[in-house]
Amino acid sequence: MRPRRTLRSPLVVALSLLAPLALSLGAARAGDLKARVTGFESLRPAALASATAADKKLFTLREFDPLVPPKYTNISAKPDKDVTLAIYGAGDKSGFGLGAVIRLAGGRAVPSTVVIPPGVAVFFRNDDPFVHHVKGPELSRDLRPGESHKLEPKGKLSEFTDDLVPSVKAWVVVEDGVIANRWPNPDGSVRITDMADAEYTIKAFFEGKAKTSVTFKVPAKGSVDLKEPIAVAPPAASGK
Repeated sequence: MRPRRTLRSPLVVALSLLAPLALSLGAARAGDLKARVTGFESLRPAALASATAADKKLFTLREFDPLVPPKYTNISAKPDKDVTLAIYGAGDKSGFGLGAVIRLAGGRAVPSTVVIPPGVAVFFRNDDPFVHHVKGPELSRDLRPGESHKLEPKGKLSEFTDDLVPSVKAWVVVEDGVIANRWPNPDGSVRITDMADAEYTIKAFFEGKAKTSVTFKVPAKGSVDLKEPIAVAPPAASGK
């Protein structure tokens, strides 16, 4: 039996070639960064918070099980989707490859915030099986399933919504010096590999606003383990 051949489109091949470039933060590879993001449990996404407001008169037949801990029933930010770690330091905008991507999937924007340097494009891509109507500065159009739209933001902060799906909200921040975006794991842990020997600053963004920042130096060899967490909300507010 002859082995089956897998055909790849030119776009997939091009993106696969750009992947190593997008993962490298500098010309010379050195150490890794280990960190942890905390406080995200107390951050409420605006789209979800407004949907539960009393004046909206929205109701549900679901009854919460009293045996389920509140941390599983409270509406809060998801670190891997709502907390963006913008990295500033050694490198240039080539780390963004073709541009930043905001996916419209599951009735929401993923990630909800991207932070890019001037001149970098943003792609809105509809991965849902239904139409989205994205609206924001210099943009108001339908996106059919599987369709993408390229935009190069002009302002420093742009907010985008969806006329058809109110749960979709996205923010694009434009700042000088940012070289990459990364996102924590669902549990808040962070691992960034192959960072060049240099000093970096990480700003943690939520809904287009910087919540905190931390500066550190990556050595020529080895790794950096940040002892203090990257706290996007005060410990008291997060119940710790």
